[in-house]
Amino acid sequence: MPIHRRRQWSDLPEQARAAVEEQIGPVTGVRSAEVGLTSGVAAHLTTEEAVFFAKAAPAAAPVAGHLLRERAANQALPAQIPAPRLLWTTDVDGWHVLLFEHAAGREANLSPGSSDLPAVLDAISAIPVPCSWPGAPSITGKAAALLRVAEEQLAETPAEAGRYGPLVKALDLDELTGTTLLHADLHAGNLLVDGNQCRIIDWSMACQGAAWVDVALLISRLIDAGHTPAETEAAAAQVPAWSSAPMDAVTALAATRALFAARLADVGPEHLRAKRARTAAACRVWVEYRTS
Repeated sequence: MPIHRRRQWSDLPEQARAAVEEQIGPVTGVRSAEVGLTSGVAAHLTTEEAVFFAKAAPAAAPVAGHLLRERAANQALPAQIPAPRLLWTTDVDGWHVLLFEHAAGREANLSPGSSDLPAVLDAISAIPVPCSWPGAPSITGKAAALLRVAEEQLAETPAEAGRYGPLVKALDLDELTGTTLLHADLHAGNLLVDGNQCRIIDWSMACQGAAWVDVALLISRLIDAGHTPAETEAAAAQVPAWSSAPMDAVTALAATRALFAARLADVGPEHLRAKRARTAAACRVWVEYRTS
């Protein structure tokens, strides 16, 4: 499958660009975002007075649903969550447009010994708040999708059924439910570090669920970055929400993610297969640690 071309600011209809400039003034410089897997617009916009960050996509594009979820989540973000604020949004000429305050910083370094880790853990500790987003989807939707693909992987690889089958079957979606706002896609690219502060960006997969789930989803990222499972769990223990995690559910979720990622590493989009394989390997290491 080919990589989607990142749309440019100039791809927006003139009416949409004009609507943005009515809010912030004439745009004197544009720099496309360097990261991201979707095909919408993501650009840093410079005016004479400030810098902003804009995201946009055609309403008919597959990515539009993610953009609408990001809009709804950001409109409901409480002040204590360290994230760039949504300043303005509109639908114009068949496009969804979101305008954010600009977040300075760089992608977090999650490797062992990184000076970024305290700021990252502080930011993640601030996430668990009651979800005030009306109609927020439940994490169980994402978990059920993981589970379906994991079961496909078990069917295709019977040798794994004895080891992983019972763990996957033990995943109780009710244990993931809750009324806490979740980011649900924490990784280095969505954690911007500037000095000793970290801000969390890209809430396009946000949902609601149990407070510990975001921490559990991050752990494989830390293992992939070079931490041992013991080190990652010690880091997770610094996040208050982790204390509420039911240990059997954590292991079942890790096993399910391992098989989900392994399946997509085999049959998913080619440009994501290496990333999926790393996720699968990290989750397997964590499962082995938890079940040995």
